[in-house]
Amino acid sequence: MRKRVGVAAGALVLVAGSFAVVGVLSPGGADPGDLPSATSVVSTRTREPVPEAPVNGGWQVVLDPQARLSYEVPGEWVLAEDDQSLESSSGVRLGRLADYGTYSCQGAEYGRAFSGSGVAEGTPDRAASELAAAIAADQYSDASQTARVTVSRATPVVRDGARGVLVRAEAESAEPGDQCVGLRGTVTVVALTTPAGTGVVVVAADTEAGRAQGPEPVAPEDLKRITDSVRPRR
Repeated sequence: MRKRVGVAAGALVLVAGSFAVVGVLSPGGADPGDLPSATSVVSTRTREPVPEAPVNGGWQVVLDPQARLSYEVPGEWVLAEDDQSLESSSGVRLGRLADYGTYSCQGAEYGRAFSGSGVAEGTPDRAASELAAAIAADQYSDASQTARVTVSRATPVVRDGARGVLVRAEAESAEPGDQCVGLRGTVTVVALTTPAGTGVVVVAADTEAGRAQGPEPVAPEDLKRITDSVRPRR
């Protein structure tokens, strides 16, 4: 994917196998020259400890009180501060961010995967489809070309009584020859009807590293365990 979605010197940058650099906003505002893509990063709150134990041994529980959702990520994923969030080009703001697989390339910092959660407008199937397509395009497009994105049909899911859908978008980088970014990736969105509305969890990751010199992509079974762990919170 493109640049880090995790914490780096107090700034939040995108991390998914090779996500491109997106903008970082500070209280003083952003430099327009630092915003090459449709995705932007902003700040809001501070992470609080999560008391419950994960179902997956050695993993971390990510709790989003606003979206009324929780999910789990592997122990080696890095949790961002709660005052950091990411806004997709579809307008959904994701918080409770986590990222994995940081590496440096040509003076910039990249990563293999990231996750986040939030509240979206509309029904779960519409929200999930629009968000998956937007994140995939945001992360694998460049300034002059749009990534090739294919979005699956919504698969119905029921999690602890909450109904919703799972949608997956497959993306191919607009710059297949770029030595820093991943060649292909996947963006999975789980959208559930919760007391907050339509709560969403996004898991985005490189599936093919291409020429990018970084960690191996996340194992497909781990990506599935993350999305399988999404649950409503009352």
